[in-house]
Amino acid sequence: MGRLASVPRTESGPGGEPYQVRRVRGGTKDYVCPGCLHTVAAGVAHVVAWPEEAPFGMPQGLEGRRHWHSDCWDRRLRPR
Repeated sequence: MGRLASVPRTESGPGGEPYQVRRVRGGTKDYVCPGCLHTVAAGVAHVVAWPEEAPFGMPQGLEGRRHWHSDCWDRRLRPR
């Protein structure tokens, strides 16, 4: 992945809402993908995405970040 892959950008997420999206090479801990509910293992490249705005127009912030398998994000699976 190139350096620009990790720069957040706006993409249409599940349901068509705008999300900030960052593709990452992998981290040091496991996460649960909201699309398939399976583990995104430590060290595996994946997508970190968060809604640009929370309900009622409030900024989402870091607490809204979710770690997705790249394939689940690319297919825009709805969070379970």
